[in-house]
Order: sequence, then structure tokens, then C-alpha cells
Amino acid sequence: MKASTILIALITTVFIGCSNQASKEDLSGTYTNQSKSEYSLASDTLIITVIDQSNNSYQIERKTGFQKIRNQITQPKQYKNEKWQATWNADKKILSETDLGRQISFGKEKHSLSLKGTQYQKIN
Repeated sequence: MKASTILIALITTVFIGCSNQASKEDLSGTYTNQSKSEYSLASDTLIITVIDQSNNSYQIERKTGFQKIRNQITQPKQYKNEKWQATWNADKKILSETDLGRQISFGKEKHSLSLKGTQYQKIN
């Protein structure tokens, strides 16, 4: 009798723990975008990491590499890095950064995101 009660309690605890983990949003990962025009080539990477899960705080690191094209000659590669913090709004399903008003929205399965109309694909 006691063994079955303990087993039921253990299974219930595991089930509750798993369902709580599943309900948490997992936004962390690396997302990339590559673009090309007649004036430039660019590769953009967003690295999203959790700062504080209880406050829904995330750090976004953006790494951009680009090459200008002038008179059909590709110039040397230049780099730009920036970091900012954002807060997850579960109701709107958006990561919001307040200083510059940047908002990141995610695809349904969290395998893609959009920042200022640019689409990024998750690579890990």
C-alpha cells in the first residue's frame, strides 16, 4: 500500500515537473539571416540567451558582417556587434526592447523570428 502511494506521488511529481517545463517559453538559440543586393552582402546572427527566467528577461546579441559593393567591386568585410536586453510578453508573443523600441516576434514553432521585417532561421 505504501509503495503504491509513493509510486503514484513520484509519477505525479515527474508529470507536474515535465508539464511546467513545457509551459515555459524556450526562446534561447542562435538565429541567422543572409542577404544580398547590388550594393551589399550581409550576414546577420542573433544570439538569444535567458538572463532571468522568472522575470522573462533575455539578452540579445546581434553580430553583423557586411561587405559593400561599389562599382561592382566587393569591399573588405566589416563587422558590427551590439547587445541589448528584452522582455518576453507572453500575451503578445513578442520580445520587446524598450530603448529603441525593437520587437522580435517568433514563428509558431520558434524555429524562426522576425526583427524589423527581416526573417531569421534558428540554427541551434
